[in-house]
Amino acid sequence: MVGANPRAAKYAGVKISKNIVLAMGLSGALAGLAGANQVLGVDHRMVRAFSTGYGFDAIALALLGNSHPVGVVLASLLFGFLRGGAARMQSMAGVPVEIIRIIQGMVIIFVAAPAIIRGLYRLKEFRSEEAVLSRGWGS
Repeated sequence: MVGANPRAAKYAGVKISKNIVLAMGLSGALAGLAGANQVLGVDHRMVRAFSTGYGFDAIALALLGNSHPVGVVLASLLFGFLRGGAARMQSMAGVPVEIIRIIQGMVIIFVAAPAIIRGLYRLKEFRSEEAVLSRGWGS
């Protein structure tokens, strides 16, 4: 609420600066826990080239998941399964790993295509309007 509309949050009585600092601290703590998991559980040492490409993948996952937590988790599972299967496909069937990157790129392009077309041709977004039924007092 504070990030999307700070004026409405202020009007509702929410302390904006306190919640922004709290959200930044919480996100930093979660990022630190993810980094500790990477170092202690995956690499078993601190390497110089620390997990390159995760930032670009995160942007793609947020786009694919429509910035919704459930959508981002499902998109990350899709990308994780694709990446996990890539090494096995290469060793078992001789399929190059780059095919998985091409598939991921195609998925992102097809998900982003409607927004790109609307932006290029300056089309308005189609929204179906539903009838709003309301009752008055005592009815």
